[in-house]
Amino acid sequence: MPLTNDHGFNNLQYLTADNIHSPKVAAIFSTRNGGVSGTTPETEYLHSMNLQLNPQVDSPANTEENHRIIAASQGFNENDIMNLWQRHTDKVIAIDKTQAESRPHTNLGEADAVITNIEGILLAIRVADCVPILLYDSANNAIGAVHAGWRGTFTQIGAKTVKEMCTQYGTNPANIKAAIGPAIGVCCFEVGADFYEQFHNEYGDAINEFFKLEHGRKPHCNLALMNMSFLINAGVCSQNIDISALCTMCNPKLFYSHRRSGEKRGTMAAFIGMKS
Repeated sequence: MPLTNDHGFNNLQYLTADNIHSPKVAAIFSTRNGGVSGTTPETEYLHSMNLQLNPQVDSPANTEENHRIIAASQGFNENDIMNLWQRHTDKVIAIDKTQAESRPHTNLGEADAVITNIEGILLAIRVADCVPILLYDSANNAIGAVHAGWRGTFTQIGAKTVKEMCTQYGTNPANIKAAIGPAIGVCCFEVGADFYEQFHNEYGDAINEFFKLEHGRKPHCNLALMNMSFLINAGVCSQNIDISALCTMCNPKLFYSHRRSGEKRGTMAAFIGMKS
């Protein structure tokens, strides 16, 4: 999952999901670099590709320009971007032709995953430590984008998105190519004993594979690897899954991180879209 430096678009930096990305399909994970935010000492922490849609955090002019830059870099218009109201749910929204043709796109409602078989739109989910997942079914021309925080991971939102693609578009999970982008790593995601117990109670000892458990220390959780396992259990072939090894908390020059900075941060996004 290489880091792309696009000097034609404000020195934009993003990671390309190489197993999905093609002349027909855009599939990328943004970094914090290449935008117009954070130009004053008071807002420097937003430098620079902030994609958070909150006017109390960043000016709409800045976030609109940031979206324009990143959409244009993939051959789309900023009005092609489909936005969710993310709430750490396991809800999946399917975009139909009527929604896709609406311009500009307004908020689609509360959900944490979005799927479509419509070309010419760019699905987006926003993250700042949570696990971003992109899905592509080339056989049925269908795509998906998933926001998997720990709550979404617990309820297997990635697997539920795969199931919804099967229902809506006739997808065979074995044909799906998946990319799991940068997220907080097991190195930094320290959790409480109650967090571990919640997962252990639900999944049993098998869940221990995704926790670093050391006597006298708090557990550490590998959310990205857990999401990969859930996708495999849903029928996605392991060889069709690309997973980033980058930790958002460990790389402050590349990524925003909620665990590192709290609310005083920007937000990144993952994008996938099929070109018309």
